[in-house]
Amino acid sequence: MTERPTDSDVSRRNVLRTTGAVSLATSAGLAGCLGGDDGDDSADSIEVTGVWSGGEEEDFMAVVDHVEEQTDLTIEYRAQTTDSLLSGSLMDYESGTAPADIVVMPSPARIVSDAESGHLEPVGDTWDEGNFAVKPDRVSTGGDTYAAPFKMDLKPGFWYRKSFFDEHGLSEPGSWDEFLSLLEEISGIDGVDAPIASGNGDGWPLSDLTEGFFMRQENGAQLQQDLISGDADFTGDRVRTAFEEIQSLHDEGHFSQTREFGVQYEYFWENSLPLYFMGSFTPAQDAIKDPSDLGVFRLPGTDGITSSVNWFTVPTYSENVDAAKQALEHFVSAEGQQVWAERGGFIASNTEVPDDAYQIEVMANLPDLAAEVTVVPDLDDALGNPFQSEFWSQLKGLWSDPDQNLDSILETLDNAQDESLQG
Repeated sequence: MTERPTDSDVSRRNVLRTTGAVSLATSAGLAGCLGGDDGDDSADSIEVTGVWSGGEEEDFMAVVDHVEEQTDLTIEYRAQTTDSLLSGSLMDYESGTAPADIVVMPSPARIVSDAESGHLEPVGDTWDEGNFAVKPDRVSTGGDTYAAPFKMDLKPGFWYRKSFFDEHGLSEPGSWDEFLSLLEEISGIDGVDAPIASGNGDGWPLSDLTEGFFMRQENGAQLQQDLISGDADFTGDRVRTAFEEIQSLHDEGHFSQTREFGVQYEYFWENSLPLYFMGSFTPAQDAIKDPSDLGVFRLPGTDGITSSVNWFTVPTYSENVDAAKQALEHFVSAEGQQVWAERGGFIASNTEVPDDAYQIEVMANLPDLAAEVTVVPDLDDALGNPFQSEFWSQLKGLWSDPDQNLDSILETLDNAQDESLQG
């Protein structure tokens, strides 16, 4: 495990290197083409599929424009939900089909599994690990690397509008008791439906929030990493306590009803759901009209925050492997990543992106927030399926029926953890 930085003035590059090292050391389909790489260097059109939509899609398309200028390629992008990307691409691969020429994959566990099944092309020659915050270990198998890192997402905690806090005399909580008091204060404000937005869709927004509660427990960052490695069980006391804390907030009416995560940003911006536990992509969302009005604080008591990486992969079944790898190299370059970093809601995996590319104050401050704690991998991305889908399913069930007995949930997650680790 990477040691926690002790220098309060730690540089962005050092924080990002720490983020990547810790995250990776532990950690239907779209129209495609049948057949393997035909070695045709003349291919001038490729397709990319990923999970970015709305404002994030607009930002990514700015990067696409940059890559097209650099390569003379024509690049088409197709957005999917996380669930359809994970399930649809697997079905395509098993039928010998490429969902696209470049598939943006959030799960290192899936990447390794896909590579070992012969579905992916090695792409280690498209990036130099010395210029990146992440290491290739977690997406490598058999001596080859099967993905290149692009966008990094920190999951720092609860976002809020500074203007809302100023208007109502609210302040960031420094303890669990202060957090509970803040929730009570917010609950009493006219126009507030609930203090905390419950994002949903595939289930992952609830998982990010729940992992925050894991890291509120004693040695929480280590607990998160032990759950990933199998050195801790989901039936353990600390995990149960985390779920009991979530239940207690449900009992007080502090969580909103679940809605699609992008829709919840609209309620968040209108101050009817003033707190939203979300990732560093928040400033890029459509509903965020003024990113300079955003603040963020960690869940009190946490000694860690999670991070995840969007990895670019090239399916073996693409007819445009060479063109896809050429585009991939430009996507993950410092120049390519800087295009999105300057637009906000993006943390680059390429450490050659200059500090002044981060023009939104809250984004520029995130590495300092991360430097105060240990940065750990996203739990369900690291374990992969069957745990990931079961985790999402159990959390959606808990939010729909918060009073249910926890024993069944914890035992189910414990079994799913075992299956993923054995796989």
